[in-house]
Amino acid sequence: MRTTAVTAFCFVAAMSLAACSSETKAETKSAGSSPSSAAAPAAGPLAMGKGTETVGAGGGGKLDITPVSVVYAAKTATDKPSRGLYAVVAVQERPLTDTAAAETTPTEKGGWQWIANDGQAVDSEANVFLPGFDAGGPIRAGATQVRARTFDIAAAQRGGTLTYTDGEGKTFRWQIPAQDSGPQVPQVKKALAG
Repeated sequence: MRTTAVTAFCFVAAMSLAACSSETKAETKSAGSSPSSAAAPAAGPLAMGKGTETVGAGGGGKLDITPVSVVYAAKTATDKPSRGLYAVVAVQERPLTDTAAAETTPTEKGGWQWIANDGQAVDSEANVFLPGFDAGGPIRAGATQVRARTFDIAAAQRGGTLTYTDGEGKTFRWQIPAQDSGPQVPQVKKALAG
């Protein structure tokens, strides 16, 4: 008899907790809170072509950042990668506020990084200039720019995760295909050829 009473008590307590948990979730949703990509980075990597809202350098302004294309190249018109391959990612960026906004940089403990599928990170971008793909500086309000982010990688590091750490120290990740992909591939290849 005592076991039945304890079991019944535990069942009632568990149901009460479940009800409280469901009410809390429902109240949160009805309070008008909508998920925001800026509130917290996604748990897993986003697909290339999916944008996210980030905070600009120094915590100022907001940028929508979207990696849109990737090209792998064994050389440019003037440079050769030391590890064997360049991974060039075209990234579309636009301010989301009425003020200009800039990306963070490694000196601000932010910026871009390539992480290969084996977990090895390429911390800094290769110093490659691609005509037509502005590399840095603030983007004025109302403008959209496509910028190239280039990493010197080994051929075995094709495909991987592109990360960006914003002005609030939040890191966003995108899964990048292992083959040339995206709408800017012809323009990137032309810029690479000089």
